[in-house]
Amino acid sequence: MKATTIQEAWNLANKIFPTDYQKDEESSERAGYPIYRSTAEGHFNDYICDLNDRLEVNIAEGNQSINIWIDPEEQGEDVEVTVIAKSGETRTYSTYAEYRKDFRFFWSSGKVNESEEGTEKHFEKIIQALRLVNEDDAKMESHFNGLTSIFAYKKFR
Repeated sequence: MKATTIQEAWNLANKIFPTDYQKDEESSERAGYPIYRSTAEGHFNDYICDLNDRLEVNIAEGNQSINIWIDPEEQGEDVEVTVIAKSGETRTYSTYAEYRKDFRFFWSSGKVNESEEGTEKHFEKIIQALRLVNEDDAKMESHFNGLTSIFAYKKFR
């Protein structure tokens, strides 16, 4: 299954999962990622793993394991970018995809050059780092050709 936001993924998981659940702190600590276990009697082996880029829904009956992949890049909606020019002009883009269109336009008149490809890879590493931090409104800055770009992760968009 696929989702474009974390909220959409959890909505899908809630439709699939047979019972209520709560975070299992002990299992989460051992695994290194959040695990949410069924609270219903007889359903201890039903649980959801939050693996950052996907939710793994495990249901003991029928030995089911369903992955709900979260691909925010499809919509480009999990990162907001604010750009500040040396002149002080500030623009905010609600998505990285919107920012990237303007970035390409300003630096290469719509054509991607080698320097820009390297810069885009740099931006993608920033975005990956923000996703790993996985905290709403986590921010990182980049400085390039007189522009300060502030990337903000929007976990609950």
